[in-house]
Amino acid sequence: PVPPEGSEANRQSYASTLVDQLRANDYRLEEGRVTLVMARMFGFCWGVDKAVEIVQDALAAFPNRQIWLVNQMIHNPAVNQDLISRGIKFIKGTYSDGQGFAAVSKDDVAIIPAFSSAVEEILELEKIGCEVIDTTCPWVLKPHLRTKRNIEAGFTTLIHATLGHDETRATCSLITHEKGKYLVVRDLDETQLVIDFIRGANTAEDLMKALGNAASPDFDPEKDLTQVALINQTTMLASESREIGKRVQDVMIERYGEDAIKEHFRDFDTICNATQDNQDAMLNLVDKENLDLMIVVGGFESSNTKNLARIAWKKVPTYHIEDSNDLSPDQVRHLPVDSYESVTSQDWLRSEGPLCVGFTAGASTPDTKLAEVIAKVTELAGESLSPTK
Repeated sequence: PVPPEGSEANRQSYASTLVDQLRANDYRLEEGRVTLVMARMFGFCWGVDKAVEIVQDALAAFPNRQIWLVNQMIHNPAVNQDLISRGIKFIKGTYSDGQGFAAVSKDDVAIIPAFSSAVEEILELEKIGCEVIDTTCPWVLKPHLRTKRNIEAGFTTLIHATLGHDETRATCSLITHEKGKYLVVRDLDETQLVIDFIRGANTAEDLMKALGNAASPDFDPEKDLTQVALINQTTMLASESREIGKRVQDVMIERYGEDAIKEHFRDFDTICNATQDNQDAMLNLVDKENLDLMIVVGGFESSNTKNLARIAWKKVPTYHIEDSNDLSPDQVRHLPVDSYESVTSQDWLRSEGPLCVGFTAGASTPDTKLAEVIAKVTELAGESLSPTK
């Protein structure tokens, strides 16, 4: 059976009065020497909100059955730990006990995360015969459907994505299952390697040495890069995705001529609306406000949160943190831009004088966690939020 529609209590379980009041106060509060300013779009997107709601509804609908998540629900440690505390188990990934699908029985309930799952994983659930609930975000399904059409037309899929990200794993699995070819590029530098090959400036051997681990099995650049269709992981930096599309199109025109471009290149913008809105709001905040520092709150595995930090750090000192526990008076634990390991930095918060701090949160970050960070920063700056706030 399908779980019932979500209750108001479920939808509000990660809401925050403080964050709601900031929204109502034009996204700004002043407390003593501290000015707190929020981006106008941030936090849970529609797809994440709906996925979390469906999981909470499943807990209510199946109280006597074991509920499994195929992998992380979303890339936020607090949310995943909360689900574990409610009895949900994970089949794969960071929170799994290592038993995998062998621990799942036909009497259980399995949930496909918002990122989707690999085809092999979905087939394994069908083989087990358990109840399956799919929370895949519609924005993730969108590139999947377009990719199938591109494969049918003979195009190789060039994916602007983070290799190993759950959404990208699902996409690559789909392409392999449909007998297509793919190549994943993380950024403009990796894209340039592809462009240089198409232009004839480097060899297939050079390209595969650099990007072979990001290519589909038996990938042959000489054959598989004559027809290229570009898609994006939905949470990538939108401006970078567009620039990649432009550069690849330009080199295909250079090689095959403008009249034949439709036979050799397709571009389909699959950045989700919420990702675009949050990135635009982040850019607007750092452009218009005279910020002393920017706090970006979200899981260190969260692609969209990392990209919010990438936008901000070019203009203002920026700290991507997971939660308020990362903050102390003298130091901050944070994930530097384009890094995979967190670091600890000293003297991050000025102890005297006016202080203007910007805040935003990734699409997997509950308002409750953002509120805790806002309150902690205010406290560490020597001020306190008014009781009404």
